[in-house]
Amino acid sequence: MTDLDHADLKYEGVAGEQVTVTVEQQGTARTVEYTLEGQTRDLKQGESINFVLVKKPGDEPMRLQLVMDFDPAGSYRVVVGRVTNEANNECVHTWFGPPLAIKNFRFFVD
Repeated sequence: MTDLDHADLKYEGVAGEQVTVTVEQQGTARTVEYTLEGQTRDLKQGESINFVLVKKPGDEPMRLQLVMDFDPAGSYRVVVGRVTNEANNECVHTWFGPPLAIKNFRFFVD
């Protein structure tokens, strides 16, 4: 998979490719939920988000939304794994808060 636009959270890969997203809180209590393709779940400490890229009709991207809350102020380090055009095959993002951080990732599939 490749990072198409780091700031816009856009990636591209091939059908069947495995994606891993990890979220680490720093200096704040962990309150994270994610929605992957319409299914919402809490992301607990030590868990990661793992999924396989699937080609959708009309070349629509797969969508992952992360919702990260802060209590007290702190940050979240989010790592998208197996990104071949990034150092260590990882694409790293860090967000500080408060306020609540809502981030929308798109995965385009060939």
